[in-house]
Amino acid sequence: MARKKQHTVSIDAGNGGVNAVIATTKGRHKQHYEPSVRAAATGDSLDLGDLELQYQYVDWNGHRYVTGDDVTRVTRRAIEHHIGAQRYGNEFQQFLVANALARLGVKNGAVDLNLFAPPGLFNDVKPVLVERFMEGKVNIALKGDKKPRTWEYSSVNVWPEGVGAAACFILDAEGKPDRENAAALKGEVVVLDAGAYTLDALKITNGSFNLETLASATWTNGGLDAHLRQPLLKLIKQQGDDFNLMTVDDVDQVIRRGVLTDDYTLTAGRSEIDLAPVVEKFRERYAEWIANNIVDDVFSGLSGINAVILVGGGASLIEDHMTSWYGDKIMQRKDYAATRKLHPVDMNAVGGLRLALMQKTAKK
Repeated sequence: MARKKQHTVSIDAGNGGVNAVIATTKGRHKQHYEPSVRAAATGDSLDLGDLELQYQYVDWNGHRYVTGDDVTRVTRRAIEHHIGAQRYGNEFQQFLVANALARLGVKNGAVDLNLFAPPGLFNDVKPVLVERFMEGKVNIALKGDKKPRTWEYSSVNVWPEGVGAAACFILDAEGKPDRENAAALKGEVVVLDAGAYTLDALKITNGSFNLETLASATWTNGGLDAHLRQPLLKLIKQQGDDFNLMTVDDVDQVIRRGVLTDDYTLTAGRSEIDLAPVVEKFRERYAEWIANNIVDDVFSGLSGINAVILVGGGASLIEDHMTSWYGDKIMQRKDYAATRKLHPVDMNAVGGLRLALMQKTAKK
């Protein structure tokens, strides 16, 4: 009997976005990212070719969906998110993971799956994630597939968010110890992971995590949704009738584009607004909230802390403010070869893959 193809994958399937990384050839990987959102779609066609809007759809559990940024481009009907502590391992998160794997090219075989959970929820949700993802085979089909893609999860490993980011400094792309960069984690180092729903703060001592601190390492509603996306959406809807149908997904897309290009323009109908001034206002307020409630309160203004690693979707929005207040204690990714080419939103997923490869090597 032919041996099943084995895929090693790390997926940070967060409240705001899904970042998936799959091992390809030695020391290389393929990556997929899209927002954690879906909407019902028909996929109907009149065979008009380029005269029809082209988009990818996915069939799952007898339903058809459009996902990610295509949601606001294709349909605003029945837009679906699931943010909060109850989402881990549920049908929606399983869908996000399966969809990411399909987009990465997985068609069959067995998947060594590595997932993440906020440190403060880790002990509670880890067994739930393992149990639910190991329940049975996956069946999913993308537009154009002649038959469903089917695979099973041969193993499910769960890491606390922040661990993957730290692993980027101590492990190379093949999961081998990276002695050149290991000094980055010397002494007391704090990983601040700013996601959509949670803000996580994990302390590392000489490269080792203190698991006893996990329960108090997560601030729910401490992420971008509460501090930027929802306040911005409220202001946008006050700008006139053209903006009445705007959603948090439109806001999220503008923020992601603006971080990369400095273009924070939002267009609806005949109206257009530049969100740059209000994004600046709210991102500074968010940085102040983190400084006051976490850095100064919990970590005593970084007294005795060697460095802070900023990761997650919010890292780019607060990094300049945090650096101006705390100086060189805020670690600069460009100063380290291991992270120079990594975006902070990618670091957990990439580091999770390196941890998985390290474990596979250790078992040989």
